[in-house]
Amino acid sequence: MPRNITGRTGHTEAIIKCRVDSLHDKSVSWIRKRDLHILTVGTATYTSDKRFQVTESKDSREWTLHVKSPLAKDSGIYECQVNTEPKMSMAFQLNIIEISPDAKAVISGPPDLHFKAGSAIILNCLVQQPSVKDIGPIYWYRGEHMITPFDADDGQPEPPAGRSEHPQRNPEDTSLNDIMSEVDLQMEFATRIAMESQLGDTLKSRLRISNAQTTDTGNYTCQPTTASSASVLVHVINDENPAAMQKSGACPCAPGPLQLLLQLLLQLRGGASG
Repeated sequence: MPRNITGRTGHTEAIIKCRVDSLHDKSVSWIRKRDLHILTVGTATYTSDKRFQVTESKDSREWTLHVKSPLAKDSGIYECQVNTEPKMSMAFQLNIIEISPDAKAVISGPPDLHFKAGSAIILNCLVQQPSVKDIGPIYWYRGEHMITPFDADDGQPEPPAGRSEHPQRNPEDTSLNDIMSEVDLQMEFATRIAMESQLGDTLKSRLRISNAQTTDTGNYTCQPTTASSASVLVHVINDENPAAMQKSGACPCAPGPLQLLLQLLLQLRGGASG
C-alpha cells in the first residue's frame, strides 16, 4: 500500500521524503508511476519540468522529492527506488487538493495573542469559502507538528513512531534525555487539548488548551482540507499584567507601577506649568 501524502494547490511546494539506510555506492531514483518517467537519479533531475527537484540529507539517508507550486495533475503514485539487486522501492500516493482562491481560514483576533499561564488558550477558526460541500476536516498545528488530543478512553497517547516504549535513560546520554523530555512534553500537552468543529453556513473549529504553560508558546495554524491556512502566534506569559492579554486569560487591568509613576510625573508637570 502506498503511503499517502497530501498537498494543496496554492502552496509553495509538496514534499515526499524517502529514507534509505546503508546506501553505500547505490543511487536513489524517483519515478512517476503513471508514465514511468524517471524524475531524478541521485541529485540530478531528468525532467524538463523544473518544479521537480530532489535534496539529499547530509548523511545520505533521506532523499526528498520537492514538487514546487503543486497542481492537481501532479496527484498520483511516486516511487523511490534504490538500484540494488533485487531492486528496492517504496511507493507514495501524492494527493494534491485543489483550493479555490476565495477559500481561506481566518483565526479570530490579532496575529499575536497573549494568555496568562494557568488560563485556557482558546483559538477560533472560521473557514470562508463559496461552498461548504466536500469541505473535509480542519487540522490544527503547533509549528510543524499536528495537534492530536488525548482521549482517556484510548489509553495513553502513542509516542512518535519507532518509540513504542521509553528506552532506559542514561544520565550521561544528553541527546536521549532531550528526546525523551520532548516526548514527555508532547504527551502532557495532548492531555490538555480539546477540539470541536461546527458545520453550518460556514465551518468553524475551536481549539482549547487548558492550564496554559509557557512551553505552549508558539505558532499555531488552522489548516482546512479545502482552503488556505491561517496562523497566529501565541504567547503564554507569567507576568500579572501582560500588555495584550486575551479575554480567556485576562487579569484585572489596573495600571502597573510604571504607568502610575508616569501619570504622577505628567500631573506634576501640568501643575508646574499652570
